[in-house]
Amino acid sequence: MIRVWGLPFSLLASAIVIAVLISNPRSSLASSNSLELSFLDVGQGDSTLLRDGNGFDVLIDGGKTSAGPTVVAYLRYQGIDDIDVMVASHAHADHIGGLIDVLEMNDIPVLSVLYNGYPGTTATWNSFGTAVADEGLGLVPAQFPGSYTWGLMTAYVLHPESGLSNPDQNDVSVVLLISHDNVDFLFTGDIGSAIEATVVARGTPVVAEVLKVGHHGSKFSSSSSFLSAVGPDEAIILVGNNPYGHPTIETMDRLLAAGARIYRTDQNGTVLVQSNGITYRGNIHIPRLPNILADYRKRSHFYTTPNANFDA
Repeated sequence: MIRVWGLPFSLLASAIVIAVLISNPRSSLASSNSLELSFLDVGQGDSTLLRDGNGFDVLIDGGKTSAGPTVVAYLRYQGIDDIDVMVASHAHADHIGGLIDVLEMNDIPVLSVLYNGYPGTTATWNSFGTAVADEGLGLVPAQFPGSYTWGLMTAYVLHPESGLSNPDQNDVSVVLLISHDNVDFLFTGDIGSAIEATVVARGTPVVAEVLKVGHHGSKFSSSSSFLSAVGPDEAIILVGNNPYGHPTIETMDRLLAAGARIYRTDQNGTVLVQSNGITYRGNIHIPRLPNILADYRKRSHFYTTPNANFDA
């Protein structure tokens, strides 16, 4: 019998569909050994908050500059007292723009900032760099091969390598495999299929239960061979209204063919996942917050599924 968080799956399945978080939608970590990931609905951009039960907080990307107030409000709403690690996956504005507001917060300090080692050239990048310096910090390259211990998490840097000459920013996105005991999460930034093949060819572990889908579901990412190597049970696409057709039909078809369940922030809102290090559960959770988050969809519910590893 499949057991999820100590309860028989058959009992969970019989109780499905239900629970609306109205009075206090803020999620809470189940124990000091828990890890919670919030894949934020920031429109067409990436932003993910990782929190462990001992108060270690990691923020990967922050969406566009216009998403900054949303990210800031979410951090305050979750009761974050500091950001231990900020990761800028690459220099594009839809990943670093919102981080500027986070760095400028007076009540939530940022303690360290990692980036891909390849500076950008845009005004947004310059503003980001200024905000990092104003925080009294320097930009620290996170490059392959490298690893970090972040509270209860181990983060393996699978890409990029150092010493590249004038690379495309998407191609040098920081790729992270985050391990929480036996549960793994793969963050791929905006890499395309050629870089996916490079990462797999290195022979480093890429298998993960949960995949943050590359480049918002672009048809040039998430190749069939890459998905076969990762073997994700869940695929989370951070995406909003855009002129590029993201996520594309081709990518959606490949994810489905790989057997992954798909969640999209443009349709499902902010997606929460909690891990206890053995298995994990998830819910789609849109907090009912003040006007600063008025663009968030006003709905919140738990979901359960026949998938053994992704149940509420």
